[in-house]
Amino acid sequence: MPWPTSLTARIPRESRMFVTRWSASVLGILWGVLLCLPLLLAAIPTPASRLSRRVLAWERSRQERGFGILMGSDPISDPMKRGFFVLNGVVAGLIAIPVLNLLTGFLLVTIGSLIQGLFIGGSITIGFDFWTINQPTLFVGVLYGAANLIGVIVLAEFANWLHGRIDSRFTETSRPNAPHTRITQLLMTRHGVVMAIDEERRRIERDLHDGVQQNVVSLSVLIARAQRAKDQDKVSALLDDALVQSQDLIDEMREVAWRVYPTALDEHGLGTVLHRVADHCPIPVTLTAVPTRRVSQASESAAYFVVREAVTNVVKHANASTIRISVVADEQKLIAEVVDDGTGGADPAGSGLKGLSRRVGALDGTMTIESTENVGTTVRAEIPYV
Repeated sequence: MPWPTSLTARIPRESRMFVTRWSASVLGILWGVLLCLPLLLAAIPTPASRLSRRVLAWERSRQERGFGILMGSDPISDPMKRGFFVLNGVVAGLIAIPVLNLLTGFLLVTIGSLIQGLFIGGSITIGFDFWTINQPTLFVGVLYGAANLIGVIVLAEFANWLHGRIDSRFTETSRPNAPHTRITQLLMTRHGVVMAIDEERRRIERDLHDGVQQNVVSLSVLIARAQRAKDQDKVSALLDDALVQSQDLIDEMREVAWRVYPTALDEHGLGTVLHRVADHCPIPVTLTAVPTRRVSQASESAAYFVVREAVTNVVKHANASTIRISVVADEQKLIAEVVDDGTGGADPAGSGLKGLSRRVGALDGTMTIESTENVGTTVRAEIPYV
């Protein structure tokens, strides 16, 4: 796994999410330093002017990338557009002043104290009207820097909230990456994981009942007939049939165990199990790409089940002549894709595909299904390393 991925993997995903959010909000505030004056100027001409439209596009981009606020496509009626420009311009200018002051203090004082404390030493005297105290330079610098950084984060959150309130007065807004949205996604994912586990248990029960149990019953009948038979030749024939049936039962058990989880996946990786899926498929399969390196076990397992279930659906329902499988491991995620030339019309809400979506979603991945009538179906999953 690449070094940056290994480093960031030690930090919890939710912590990285908040750090990313705060960093983007601070950049949005600094971007607002450049846009505050154009926003105020854009309120002077008519809302349909070229300047107003251009500044509006810049402000959309700033709020989307900095604060994660998505505004409607035609958000603002002409009589109120001036208010949008004025309010956002004033907020952008005013909020930038304390943020710039705190960032300057954080950078200059913290770096200076670190240099002096590590290489020169000494202390800082803090004086009051009635007393003075001396503290180590490094200690004071770190605390001062932490206080400034916390102040920047608080102002960034405040700016994020205030811009959202202003925008909601003029248009519909959404925050797809907001913490409360993330919490909702996590709750839905947890529910989906439980549903996927229950569905997998039901599938295993069906495999055992319809396949293994029938073979066991058949084997039991053959042995019972052999016990009751008087003719030695008939006994031998029945035992031979029982031996064949027992071999079929062993093969069936291996297939069920493979469908539950292939041990070769842990031992040899995705390449081996994908070639086995291709070899055992009654429809010609082309493996266009397989991973050449190992990634996390959870990601490999999810990619395998996506491929296997998609191939199973093609064999059962698609009436296809060829299947193309591709699994690529990039720097951040596994990308698994299964394409067929069948009848199309796959239902993403079906139990099999829905279970796959839950499995992929449990790892913060995404799965898309494109299925066109008489053209074919493409199942694509992007699974991050966990």
